[in-house]
Amino acid sequence: MQNLFGIALAYSYFWPGALNTPARQGSNKFGIALAYSYFWPGALNTLARQGSNKFGIALAYSYFCRIMNRIFKKISNFVNTALAHRREPLRLEFILSDYCNLNCKGCTHYSPLAAKVFEPLDQLERNAAMLGKAVGKDIEYVYLIGGETLLYPELPEAMAIMRRHFPNTRIMLFTNGLLIPRMSDEFWQSARDNAVTLAITRYPVKFDYDAAEAECNRRGVDYKVFGDRGEEGAFLRFALDPAKSQPARLSHFKCFNRGCISVVGDKVYPCSISACIGHLNKAHATRFEHLPGDWFNVADIRGIRQIKRLRDRPVPFCGYCKPNPTVTDYGPSKRDKAEWVDD
Repeated sequence: MQNLFGIALAYSYFWPGALNTPARQGSNKFGIALAYSYFWPGALNTLARQGSNKFGIALAYSYFCRIMNRIFKKISNFVNTALAHRREPLRLEFILSDYCNLNCKGCTHYSPLAAKVFEPLDQLERNAAMLGKAVGKDIEYVYLIGGETLLYPELPEAMAIMRRHFPNTRIMLFTNGLLIPRMSDEFWQSARDNAVTLAITRYPVKFDYDAAEAECNRRGVDYKVFGDRGEEGAFLRFALDPAKSQPARLSHFKCFNRGCISVVGDKVYPCSISACIGHLNKAHATRFEHLPGDWFNVADIRGIRQIKRLRDRPVPFCGYCKPNPTVTDYGPSKRDKAEWVDD
């Protein structure tokens, strides 16, 4: 933004009434004229020529400046946040399955509602080959994600596929860790050979996570703890509005899942909430629908601009998402629609 006018227009993108608000806040002709002088620099001189006194003008101008200072502070925060979003590393999340060995309420993959179905290995190979060729050099992270990824029956092959098509990308396998003590030698060998990092999310369940991390060290496989759902404020509820009446731009701007570009079937979605919505629709006969623009076909991806578009711009599906998730306690799902939907 090179000037105040450009900044004000940007702010009005999220607050359409921004340009009129200063005028409404002016309690008299002085305030109104001074407010509009922001866009009409000659307003002060005009007001003075009409016989107003300098003291009144100064008071009104001071009042107006305080208002604008608050507005510009919000604008500055918005601009900085938007730029930070666009500077985030690009990643692709390949969903192996939404089925899980935990049963977390409000899961954003709808795992408590998902059947025990896995992404076919040949589909995974096709997607990785096409996306690796089209955008691989621009992708910093590839995630293998679920559901619970360690349940995937062909996991060693899946890790090898990702490394073959993304040779210079950091590959991370997300897991709740519960199956780490039971994993085969073949799994550990593939993780080492393909330089895969295990991203372990801790859950407040009866399990020895320290022992699981020690097993990763013993096997010579890199790992990192990717959050602890037992910590205060670490578990969120993301609510959907079936009326699709939410401000899509605001929902996207505040989205906690922004950048979670999800690959499942033959499509690429901006997030798992959209990608996996079929489980909720099937279980509860809801009608959260996709429209053109909500996804790209994998075969149609030609370059990184399309991936950035999914990350950086709202899609029609964003109108279902309430902008502010609520903090909730971790607990088991009852598979009730209210865990995900605000009717």
